[in-house]
Amino acid sequence: MDAIFRPLSVAVYGASRNPAKLGHTLLRNVLGGGFEGDVIAVNPAGGEVLGLATVPRLARPVDLALISVPADSAEAAVADAVRARCAAAIVLASGFGETGAAGREVESRMAARARAAGMRLVGPNCMGVVSRSAPGFFNGSYFWRLPQRPGNISLVSQSGAFGGMFLAESRRRGLGVARFLSVGNSAEVVETDALEWLAEDPATEVIGLFVEAFQQGRRFVEVARRCPKPVVVLKAGRLAAGARAAASHTGSLAGSRGAVTAAFRRGGVIESGTSDDFFDSLQVLSARPPTAGRRIAIVTISGGPSVLGADAAERAGLELPALAAKTVAELRRLAPSFAATGNPVDLTPQCPPDHFQPALRAVFTDPAVEGVVAINCGLDVQEFGLGLAQAQRETGKPVTAFLLDVPQIEQHLRSAGLPVLPTPERAVAAYAALVPL
Repeated sequence: MDAIFRPLSVAVYGASRNPAKLGHTLLRNVLGGGFEGDVIAVNPAGGEVLGLATVPRLARPVDLALISVPADSAEAAVADAVRARCAAAIVLASGFGETGAAGREVESRMAARARAAGMRLVGPNCMGVVSRSAPGFFNGSYFWRLPQRPGNISLVSQSGAFGGMFLAESRRRGLGVARFLSVGNSAEVVETDALEWLAEDPATEVIGLFVEAFQQGRRFVEVARRCPKPVVVLKAGRLAAGARAAASHTGSLAGSRGAVTAAFRRGGVIESGTSDDFFDSLQVLSARPPTAGRRIAIVTISGGPSVLGADAAERAGLELPALAAKTVAELRRLAPSFAATGNPVDLTPQCPPDHFQPALRAVFTDPAVEGVVAINCGLDVQEFGLGLAQAQRETGKPVTAFLLDVPQIEQHLRSAGLPVLPTPERAVAAYAALVPL
């Protein structure tokens, strides 16, 4: 797997002079991404592509062969990579096991040839690999708009399109990505192989997987259980219609909903029910490890959204403990007489700005409170944001927030590395991802 995530030399099969061809896109991405290793362009037609003289076949081994050719040429390209003694290959072409029996037969032959030679084979029917230390930044994929920040999140996806969603969402949220691998039909390399490697990868601190069907379910559970890092999984195809779609898309079979949930529980996996849950969990886990307690305080300046947050907390198995008498007395001293000083705490928009910081400190230092969900709709008073960031820094207690139309506060929280979510319910659910299973 080192040759896939950290290649020192790469060959691009199907490198084309035609900018409309995917082979051209792939070579352009490899060359333009900052990869510092050797690159060989393979094209039987000869000529030059993007400044590289092409070769009809490999004359020497490389760490990784990227195969972007039509389906009917892919098997020959794999055979050439095996002959050249390449360490690994990624077949990005489609038209194999997902199309029926004939495609499955070709896919099986490619995988068998690779196994016999000791060459790892990713795909087919995938989008490639992205890795931030390969050496240099390595974009061995069809994607060209990637997150710019280095980071600690790595994703393994059976769906190439979902991989594109992940990269776009990471870019939108300002998250950094360490590694990305699209495994496609998983003819040889399966999602658990990648998980096992990422578990030992120093650049990766949180691992996400998008899976339509597990290839080696029992092994996955064991590897996930041993993994010292949080593993977040979005399992598609849990209901009947989705399972049928998964079978036609990847050529795999999906397990029953109950069996999958039970397996996740045994493996200590964080299960996401939607793509929003998945991305939210990765966001908060990239900021801190899952060591939070279940007892939270919800702090707001308006009542309605905090009620939604309280409902979400109960659904997520979180607790809203009563605050200590000393805390309540301090809040009553600082907030208007009509403020709610229970839990949730509603400081109200009428709270004097210079009272927000001591009020928030009182909540954070309450002995019953293990974490805080903050909610602010429309009151863009910077003391609220400064108070949250300072109290979190002083106590070390985790925070998630829902903010609406408060750019000053949002800037303070993002500068402090505190996660901001788009609804009260998602802020609470994201906090729940920080609670150990």
